[in-house]
Amino acid sequence: MPRAIIVGGGLAGPCLAHGLRRAGFEVALHERDDGLARAQGYRIRIGPEGTRALYECLPPHLYSLAVDTAGVPGSGVTVLTGSLGVIKRVVVNDPAAPTTPDSGISVDRLTLRQILLAELGDAVRFGSEFTRFDVLSGGRVRAHFDGGASEEADLLVGGDGPSSRVRRQLLPDARVVTTGTWAVFGRTPLTPEVAEITPAAALDGFSTVISPDGRFMPLAGHRYRKDPNSLASGLSFPDTRDYLMWVFGVNDDVSRLDPAALLDTVEGRIADWHPDLRGIVRRSDPDTVRAVPMRTAEPVAPWPSGPVTLIGDAIHCMIPAGIGAAVALRDAALLSAELGAALRAGAPLVNAVARYEREMLTYGFEAVAASQRPRF
Repeated sequence: MPRAIIVGGGLAGPCLAHGLRRAGFEVALHERDDGLARAQGYRIRIGPEGTRALYECLPPHLYSLAVDTAGVPGSGVTVLTGSLGVIKRVVVNDPAAPTTPDSGISVDRLTLRQILLAELGDAVRFGSEFTRFDVLSGGRVRAHFDGGASEEADLLVGGDGPSSRVRRQLLPDARVVTTGTWAVFGRTPLTPEVAEITPAAALDGFSTVISPDGRFMPLAGHRYRKDPNSLASGLSFPDTRDYLMWVFGVNDDVSRLDPAALLDTVEGRIADWHPDLRGIVRRSDPDTVRAVPMRTAEPVAPWPSGPVTLIGDAIHCMIPAGIGAAVALRDAALLSAELGAALRAGAPLVNAVARYEREMLTYGFEAVAASQRPRF
């Protein structure tokens, strides 16, 4: 049985682990965090290609759980002024339409991550930080980890995000650049009081507040279709309260500010906007407030394929535009399918990796370019 090592336990890595298991691989998934909890975003959109990837990679009951715990669908995307006037609204979805493997969904990132990691058992190695790899004679690869541990496999997959160590060694000239903007994220529990001051557009899809001077603030509610803890899944989810996610773009380095200072910064920057927006920020759960730099990958030319490859943000990270998660999951499904087909045909795995990389580089960097274009 061929063996694969996956570095990175975000979303694409665990999805790939399930897909490769179904394809006939032994899998080891190494995650540098000590456990599941990770402040890495809240409500995210999964486009149709991402939902299809979940369907193709996950065991059927876990796919169903991912759909059942998704957010209540909204109908559109709305652009608002700072005084909450509607600039533009685009209807993009029929909330009453049934969800299929080719539907877009919105999910809570941590909830989906917990589902993706379920049933992988001891294949997941938490607290295991990748350091480097060696390509061995015969086409295998050895991965090294902090503390001196190492493992060999037929394939090493870097799913370790924009700062990927796998990418830095495999493609030392590949560049990820910062845009100069920091995104300050926060989550506000959707209590009756907060629901009353939340723009209706943020509870019926996705909305963005935009000012002529370039300030912007996406808002989106996440209301679970079903309480994850009410389902007989065998999993226990830590926080399943409905909430409102907000993001504010700041063109200053706010990396050293603590959550209280970040909240003060955002409130100060929106002081001339509608007071309900300040009320939403003020009622945020401070433990959820954080800032991340907005980064984007520069296009990468094809490279000679081998026993090391990349998925998701490790190769084509992009600024938040509601498409990155689906593209990363698509990587996982495509790589699993190509490797599975090669395994069934008795063909060299490197040929499957090459086919995956050719296709991934095309759609992946098309998505990067799309993320940089104005949506309205």
